Amino acid sequence: MRVIRPLVMLAMVSGLVACSGAPGESQLEHLLQQQFDQQYQDLIDVNDLTKHNGWADSEQHYTAEVTYNIEFKQSFKAYLDQQTAKPGNPLEKVASGMSAGLLKLQYGDFNAGDTYQVKQQTLQLRKTENGWALAN
Repeated sequence: MRVIRPLVMLAMVSGLVACSGAPGESQLEHLLQQQFDQQYQDLIDVNDLTKHNGWADSEQHYTAEVTYNIEFKQSFKAYLDQQTAKPGNPLEKVASGMSAGLLKLQYGDFNAGDTYQVKQQTLQLRKTENGWALAN
């Protein structure tokens, strides 16, 4: 009986931790993919995310330390050509070109299929009515 009680307590604590609602690796990867899709439509795939650490700053805020890979679906030149060929406001085209230029500064003249590892990034999340969302 003395052995069973600590085992039951351990199982209960483990169950509470598992139900804490902290975002897991697949959810974090999905949130990052959404962010990249919003910034750079059809350019980047996020994969192989590993969550190294995480902590709740409050019930509504969570911080996670992660590493992940990004893979470019197309080359810098193809992406830039695609963005500037879109119909629309010239200022939007300039902003899109500048955004792509920042990617080139960070990753060089990338080609389709190039993969880069993001070695460590700290993600700030906030709880919304629809679940966790990236705050940064």
